Amino acid sequence: MDRFKNNIKIALTVLVIMFFLLAGYMGYALFFYGDRWFSSPYNTRVRMSSDQPKIIAGDMMDRNKVLLATTKEGSYKDSKTGEVKHGYYREYSKNTQYAAHVVGYHNEYGRAGAEALYVKYLMGYNNNIFERIYQKAFLPQERGNDVILTIDMQLEEYISSLLGNRKGSVVLLNPKTGEILAMVSMPSFDPNNVSNLEGDNLVDRSTQGLYPPGSIFKVVTAASVLEYMEDVQNWTYNCAGIQAVGDEDISCYNGESHGEVDLTGAMIYSCNGAFAMLGNEVGWKGLLEKSEKFGFNKNFLFSDIMIYDSKLNIDKNTSAAELGWTAIGQGKTLVTPFHMAMVASAVANDGVMMEPKLLKSVIGRRGSVQKEMEPKIYSNVMTEEVARTLKEMMIRVVNEGTGRGASVEGLTIGGKTGTAEVKSTKESEISPHAWFIGFAPAEDPTLAIAVLVENSGTGGRVAAPIAGKILRRARELGY
Repeated sequence: MDRFKNNIKIALTVLVIMFFLLAGYMGYALFFYGDRWFSSPYNTRVRMSSDQPKIIAGDMMDRNKVLLATTKEGSYKDSKTGEVKHGYYREYSKNTQYAAHVVGYHNEYGRAGAEALYVKYLMGYNNNIFERIYQKAFLPQERGNDVILTIDMQLEEYISSLLGNRKGSVVLLNPKTGEILAMVSMPSFDPNNVSNLEGDNLVDRSTQGLYPPGSIFKVVTAASVLEYMEDVQNWTYNCAGIQAVGDEDISCYNGESHGEVDLTGAMIYSCNGAFAMLGNEVGWKGLLEKSEKFGFNKNFLFSDIMIYDSKLNIDKNTSAAELGWTAIGQGKTLVTPFHMAMVASAVANDGVMMEPKLLKSVIGRRGSVQKEMEPKIYSNVMTEEVARTLKEMMIRVVNEGTGRGASVEGLTIGGKTGTAEVKSTKESEISPHAWFIGFAPAEDPTLAIAVLVENSGTGGRVAAPIAGKILRRARELGY
């Protein structure tokens, strides 16, 4: 009998433990993923009805109160059937095409972009109980709240004109606050008509596009070298244009020989051989640890934006050759342009990476501010000393090295170019992706940028000049 009672107690204890583990997991999931579940396009409970909606969705504007999206009543064409209907619908202003991936859409197809991320504000689900009771009792239809984004449409339009018909992405951040000042993905689309799109126009290359980083990854490698490698100030390397690493040869771009360089010289001239050797001297542990501080292999659980994870695949089994390729950004590493803008912002902000912010404020029905942006630290990536050393190197990259195309008279810019090789097909060679990451003004950076232009050539020739023009325009607008 005693044995039977003991078995019952053991079983009961196990069940209680499992119950609390399950409850803890559900609490964790709701805390970290609740907002994502709520804003999911598959959550039909918050979808706006076009016939007799109980709630009229609020407006969406840029940081200067330029209207981007509003709710209207009238005749409209059903996106799915093409049928002309009468009712309520979301209308997007003409210039919203320059920020289509940021704003998104809300129609019969579902929701995307900020229309999905901030649906709880736009539909008024964040209102307090008294406001909701008042609206239900005294208004013919409930009214959602207005959402103000951090982007500037002047920058969005200017950046779109620079990219033109080329596929690519530009992300511009304030490194001190994490504010997203501009985020452009090309090709774009018209949010008023998403029914006849072809190709990958709906893909947000800024947050969803995964690309090999090429030499812009050398910023991360250099950070790990500065932190983990002893006597790095006395390290030198004699570049002959090609370097044997393990059982493979790694060459500099076009086989160019840079002669004897130190770490700064290797960064200025983007010496592949030097960085391949440095990656192996630091080792996979040091490179992986520092990369993860920068956000690699992390699940970005940001409240304001969803970003695909950047991947860095190295471990104890990684060969010397593969580690060398990884150190120069040509291994199995994949990154998003947005994440690389965050990398640049960490250097600009003395080693502190801020959480990205797209929501500037939420304005209630009577004009009251219900929510305002609050800067938040995401990660202390590196020491202030390491960040300042990197900053000085990147300034010299633009003044003397591969990033000279980004130079702007009267504005000190720091940056790093990247030319990410892409595997060729059997039929033809594929041009590399052109990259540039950087910051300005270097004395006290308020801007951090990442530019990617797909299959367009070298970073110094293509991406750097675009970045320089954008940074100059942003300064003219007061950023």
